[in-house]
Amino acid sequence: MQIKKFMVCASVLMLVSSVSIVGQAANTKDNVTPDPKDNSKKNAAEKAEPKAPMVIQADNLKYNEETGDLFAEGNVVVTKNTDTILTDAMRGNSKQTEVWIDGKATLQQPGTNLVGTSTHYNYTTHVGNMKQVKGVVGKEHMSGENMELFPDKLIAHNGTATKCPAIVPDYHMSAERIEVWPGEKMIAYNAKFWIKNVVIYSVPKYETSLVKGEGETPFPRIGYNSHDGFRIFQYLEYPIADKLAAFGDLRYYSKDGFKPTYGVIDRQKNYTLKLYNGNLENSDDEWIKIESEFMFTLKPQRLGKVVGSFTASNGKWIQGDISGWRQDYKLYFQRDPIQLSKKVTLDVGTGYEKAIYGYNNSVDNIWSIDTRITAKPNDRLETWVGYSYRNESGKSVYEYDKIDIPRELTSGVTYKVDKLNSVGVKVDYDLDRDTVKDVDYTWSHNLHCFDADLTYRAKRGQWNVKVAAVKW
Repeated sequence: MQIKKFMVCASVLMLVSSVSIVGQAANTKDNVTPDPKDNSKKNAAEKAEPKAPMVIQADNLKYNEETGDLFAEGNVVVTKNTDTILTDAMRGNSKQTEVWIDGKATLQQPGTNLVGTSTHYNYTTHVGNMKQVKGVVGKEHMSGENMELFPDKLIAHNGTATKCPAIVPDYHMSAERIEVWPGEKMIAYNAKFWIKNVVIYSVPKYETSLVKGEGETPFPRIGYNSHDGFRIFQYLEYPIADKLAAFGDLRYYSKDGFKPTYGVIDRQKNYTLKLYNGNLENSDDEWIKIESEFMFTLKPQRLGKVVGSFTASNGKWIQGDISGWRQDYKLYFQRDPIQLSKKVTLDVGTGYEKAIYGYNNSVDNIWSIDTRITAKPNDRLETWVGYSYRNESGKSVYEYDKIDIPRELTSGVTYKVDKLNSVGVKVDYDLDRDTVKDVDYTWSHNLHCFDADLTYRAKRGQWNVKVAAVKW
């Protein structure tokens, strides 16, 4: 009878409720209620999903057709579209598409899994709140005394964020208020940055990009290089306006001294603008000083199975006695990996670059082709071989960006020894000179939430050591 009653009630509920449901605690007095002036809440109705049935599973279920009130108890699972709530007991209203949960509840959405108490949530508008929350948003392990939920973002009050899942994380950030737009950006107010139980620094406002491939770790990076000596890097960013921020990439080398890069960056939806000054070093240990360089970066654009990227820059470059303005325009197309077999993939890319040097009014047109075949016979072993070709109409006036090897063959292998360690060898071969340029041996070790790499560059007799927190 109990099962029959549940099935009947659930069927009625699915017909009556053509909307979504959500959860708020019975006692909401202490909950942080979303600000009615918040733009996310203002636009919630506009972003509400098309009508869809809400499905409730429970050991016991009571439902009032007239009022829409409902009560579920025992192994409760509430699902609507991509939203799911798991709890032991809840009350709600199908007409208001809301749920209230006094005890522990788990809210699941694509890329999000939050566990908290005193939950209130609306399945139609995706607006709600939770208390004493812990969980995962994207790649961030987050917590908050109170957390506000919106269709496009969440706000954690007196919260923390880290990529380190330990009970006492190797590193984390705490803040009075953390705003997260999943997959887009994160802003924290009165933020403190911790290594273990020690605060290493604090800032009144902190912002970082959550877009894949963007963003810098806010924690120090340390290392050693035979050419530069010991080094320590620290990246800082401070929001000025909604999408505008000041940044500083502070770098100190025991042999070269202080070599910072600093400026402002404006991240728009489809492009990024950056104005900066600083010192840059390439993989051949060559330095360039850059003054007032303006850079435009178009967000990657997909055309079927091909992704296109474009950058344009103009700035003053100084290297030794050579000084002048340099313009650069770079267009590149990368195809999605081609699956040659279950264990072998092919990557192909091609591009064009135009560099204009004010020092002697010269122009260099560069056409490029890159290919790489990667084989993964098993979970431990990976091998690859790649070919790069550069065709130039001229030559750079700076050593920093000169193309040393127009036709280069690279190959390598990495082997995962165990859960924490892997070893690898990489060989760079100059096809024009018929000679090996570099042979690099690398040992990588996972320090739980830090990554350490030890590399020996045999052809140069150099040692490189890198230790950095896992990227945000």
